[in-house]
Amino acid sequence: TRGIWLDWMAQGTRVTQNLLHDNGPSEDLFVEVNHGPFMVDNNVFLSPTALFDMSQGGAYVHNLFAGRTVRRPELGRETPFHPAHSTKVAGLRNIQGGDSRFYNNIFVGHNGLAPYDEAALPMYLTGNVFLAGATPCQHEPSPVVLAEFDPGLNLVQATEAVQLQIAVDKQWTDGVPRPMVTTDLLGMARVPDLPYVQPDRRAYRIDTDYFGRKRNADNPFPGPFESAEGGKLALKVWPMDPLQ
Repeated sequence: TRGIWLDWMAQGTRVTQNLLHDNGPSEDLFVEVNHGPFMVDNNVFLSPTALFDMSQGGAYVHNLFAGRTVRRPELGRETPFHPAHSTKVAGLRNIQGGDSRFYNNIFVGHNGLAPYDEAALPMYLTGNVFLAGATPCQHEPSPVVLAEFDPGLNLVQATEAVQLQIAVDKQWTDGVPRPMVTTDLLGMARVPDLPYVQPDRRAYRIDTDYFGRKRNADNPFPGPFESAEGGKLALKVWPMDPLQ
């Protein structure tokens, strides 16, 4: 019933370019008792519960969340964090919750990022879009909130391909430009005091989308699909090949 489950010691991992749907009664992504840094980028989460976050120090970048968010601290267990790129134990901590980064995501309906209003550790939030009643976190300075905008999400499954129908608006990039998400922007995960870098130690620069297409370097489009023109899209999301 669960899509992806990252239990303790997921430090340094990356979850990218996944299509997750119909994972019920559980969730698309469960991150359990991790301290970060870990990266979740360019994913499509379509189940009724998109994210179950019992961790801290995660970076969620350019995803589409169409289900609810569950946030839960875990104060009764202490789990390891590590030196960089190692499984040696540097220490043990419990999960207060927070110290997470949500940049340039799209949330459709449900509670959005409201569960992080009361996070114990600071949150880092910018460039997110909230549609169809999705609720921003009170700590995000300038979210795009369009309660009446219905993106018309529809997943069409055929024998050889899966198509996602979605409406997007190019005006989401108006106003203050969104940042290109990089290792420098993400800073340091608090508990291990380590930067967000790739498993091979290269710096992150999330400059391609779900399909591997280049993003607008000056003002990347929110969500997993780079779309300069907007409008109603029909995207071949599995195998990955956008329909024009």
